[in-house]
Amino acid sequence: MKLLITLLMALLATPVFADDHSESMSSGEAPVELWVCKYQDGKTIEDLRAWYKDFNVLSDKMDNPNFRSWLWTPYFVSELDAADVVVATAFPNLESMGQSMQEFFGGAETGALFARYESIVACDGRELWMVEQMRD
Repeated sequence: MKLLITLLMALLATPVFADDHSESMSSGEAPVELWVCKYQDGKTIEDLRAWYKDFNVLSDKMDNPNFRSWLWTPYFVSELDAADVVVATAFPNLESMGQSMQEFFGGAETGALFARYESIVACDGRELWMVEQMRD
């Protein structure tokens, strides 16, 4: 059932890079990374939203800031206790994803920011889906 939920979430993220937001998808598919998470004790979505403010400032300074991110909160799903939040990040292509991830996970400032992320959520699932938009 978790697989079905994750698949449906990935499909909802298909309008990833339209208009002038980023380079076009050459293959027609876009990588979407999903982190399936639960809040650490005493933490809430407000803590994660505050973290994202700092993340966005830092991301804007990256050499390759070509990605989008969403927070998905379960509202009506078959397994309500499967996750408190899914963090979804979409990239225009796998090469861009690799560049952004290497830059984010390879820096001291970004490493400290990620440590703060882990103090807010515990993510027991991490998946990469290739999504293809079939209807605009």
